[in-house]
Amino acid sequence: MTLAAIVLAVAALSVWLDRHRDRTAGLAGSTDVNDRDRVRVHDELRYLT
Repeated sequence: MTLAAIVLAVAALSVWLDRHRDRTAGLAGSTDVNDRDRVRVHDELRYLT
């Protein structure tokens, strides 16, 4: 039971850190939460596949 709790805690921490990284992955000093350039590049790459 303890192992399951530890695995669940590590998984939750991993998800939280991944979301935090996505929000802060934009340009330095950018306060825009939705980085429009990142969205544009993602759309262009999706078009190519």
